[in-house]
Amino acid sequence: MELKIGRKTLLDPESIEYQWIRTLASDGSSKEMINSSIRRCLGGNDDVADRIRRVALGLTPVTELLSVLPANY
Repeated sequence: MELKIGRKTLLDPESIEYQWIRTLASDGSSKEMINSSIRRCLGGNDDVADRIRRVALGLTPVTELLSVLPANY
């Protein structure tokens, strides 16, 4: 599970990556399609992709995402 984005990006709620995810959601993409796109473009496994999506949509705090990443991430 290697992410192609760094901690700084994950901590920035206005990052282009989070904006992209919000756009996919507002365009009507299913959560499965969004998660698949996240895995393909940003890396991570199913759980991490879903957490990234939920953080981007404001459904969960970023600390929930960080809790499943390696301590040195």
